[in-house]
Amino acid sequence: MISRFSISERCISTPWTPAAPTPWIPAALRALPRPPRFGIPRAVKQWISARLRYTVGGMNGTTGTARIERIVYGGVGLAHFEGRACFIPFTAPGDTVEFTVTRRSKGVLFAEPARILEPSPLRREPACPVFGRCGGCHFLHLDYADEIDIKRETVLDALRRIAGIATELAGFTPCPERFGYRNHALFKTGAGGEPGFSKRESTELVPFPASGCLLLPEPMRQAIADLPRDSLAAGAKVRTRLDSFGAVHFWGLQGAASPPDILMEAGGLHFPVQPEAFFQVNRHLNTDLMKLVAGLPSGPVRRALDVYCGAGFFTLPLARMAEEAIGIEIQRQACRSALAAAKMNRIPNVRIIRDSASRAIARIKKADLVLTDPPRSGMPPEVLRGILGLRPRQIIMVSCDPPTFARDAARLVAASYAPSQIHAVDLFPGTFHVETIGLFTR
Repeated sequence: MISRFSISERCISTPWTPAAPTPWIPAALRALPRPPRFGIPRAVKQWISARLRYTVGGMNGTTGTARIERIVYGGVGLAHFEGRACFIPFTAPGDTVEFTVTRRSKGVLFAEPARILEPSPLRREPACPVFGRCGGCHFLHLDYADEIDIKRETVLDALRRIAGIATELAGFTPCPERFGYRNHALFKTGAGGEPGFSKRESTELVPFPASGCLLLPEPMRQAIADLPRDSLAAGAKVRTRLDSFGAVHFWGLQGAASPPDILMEAGGLHFPVQPEAFFQVNRHLNTDLMKLVAGLPSGPVRRALDVYCGAGFFTLPLARMAEEAIGIEIQRQACRSALAAAKMNRIPNVRIIRDSASRAIARIKKADLVLTDPPRSGMPPEVLRGILGLRPRQIIMVSCDPPTFARDAARLVAASYAPSQIHAVDLFPGTFHVETIGLFTR
């Protein structure tokens, strides 16, 4: 029926007949003859318009039904819909869900669940009443054992797919408590001063439930609930930490003084941590993480280099096994915290360089051991080149992001470093994040 019409150049402009085939124009449209001067029938126009919206516009608003095959990095369920991969959050493997497409990128669909048509046998009732709206957690609708299995597979899949490393984990350390493990949080306040976290992929505030955020220990939840409303300015960001004595501290409250630093402890070491300095957040596993990393290097170490050292969490234990330990950190408060920790613990062979990682590494001639614990984005190429230029015998990588860990691991393998051990530690139960630790040797 359509072939009876030919499309005139006065009716459809030249982009419709490109010299080279345009991938997003269906072949059936490119093959159409030209219509007469009276134009295209309305039904054909509507079909063309709908087809282009489907192909080019991303299918936004499209609803569908699919079965969740597995959970992938990001904590989202993977399904397939009309030949495309579709990612749907807050779902469980085996769920049959009705969903609405919200975005399309590079042929992949992103959707929000509308309702669960057939629940998976793995699905559980979340312990938190705002789960699914708050962006803080991703796995509370699953048992913790299933969460561990997903995280283990996430790390191994990233290593296979991105780094080409087919291996098993030397160890996976779960958290002894799924809730109440965080010693640090940064929350926001709403228009009425109500505290909460942001909604997933949004700046909209989701207030804490009456019981507080379950990831925080009871003393922190109670301290937040007891805050006077006039101390919480609308739209403020408030930082809270639990110190090694069990006291709760706040920064960002109206009319309240805050301490310049607090004392944290891990592995028998004490760290005076300033408010914005990075320090590991899991109060149950920090010592385990420190001992695991400190136990990875073999043989004598003359100089250990800790890149992105934060408050010296790894620098100090490395200094106990090396003749000299150098920490590199650009954040001023973290550098002060690391130097104060070295002095407090009477570890004299520590040096802290406050500079960007690439510039600081360029000033160092040699290191036997390099440890790097970069931000979630991983190591920039110039930092990795600088580390490789030092020709260390051993490199330890620590990362909370398995894909960037795998990307950087692939670069180390290409530079003739072999993965000796790879571990995972679940520092962040309830969320899709998992700490990955690897020892690479040459």
